[in-house]
Amino acid sequence: MDCHEAIFGRRSCRNFKNQPVEPEKIQRLLEAALYAPSPANKQPWEFIVTSNLKYNEQIKATSDVTKEKLAVRSGWKWLPVFDLSFLLQAPTLIVVIGDPSRNGAEQFLDDPSPGYLESCSAAVQNLMLSAHAQGLGTLWFSLFEKGDVRKIFGISEDKDPIGVICVGYPEKIGTPPARKGIEDKVTFLD
Repeated sequence: MDCHEAIFGRRSCRNFKNQPVEPEKIQRLLEAALYAPSPANKQPWEFIVTSNLKYNEQIKATSDVTKEKLAVRSGWKWLPVFDLSFLLQAPTLIVVIGDPSRNGAEQFLDDPSPGYLESCSAAVQNLMLSAHAQGLGTLWFSLFEKGDVRKIFGISEDKDPIGVICVGYPEKIGTPPARKGIEDKVTFLD
């Protein structure tokens, strides 16, 4: 699969087969994540990988509580009925952890960007594209309170749990969502 095929073909997966993912495939997608760019090559990411269903259950339980809280705060009608059962289907979870102390020179700017977060996001993109190229489905999940995820996985307070990536063989591939065109999102300057 070429790069563009992976980018244009990847979809978020919320329906996983009851089939474990081979360790060598997990190893490969983690290697891809480690090749993401980062400011000053600080590599501010860490990953926790588990195939133990107890963690899926704990993430779902805390996320159900978070979902209800957000539904009240936001007023969004779709949120209370948003089904999180895919969290129980994913045979592998990968927790993405950022280290805010591993920013590059931008941390010294007057209006710094969160370089560690941007770098971890690039690592997740690499991971998800590698998974897709290997026939796996993924979902970047972040509907949780960070403190809850820290407790569940024993993550220290100085680290930032950025997301939980659900990984598995897709039961079905979703249809591509509508995307705006280049003319709507890009400005070319002479």
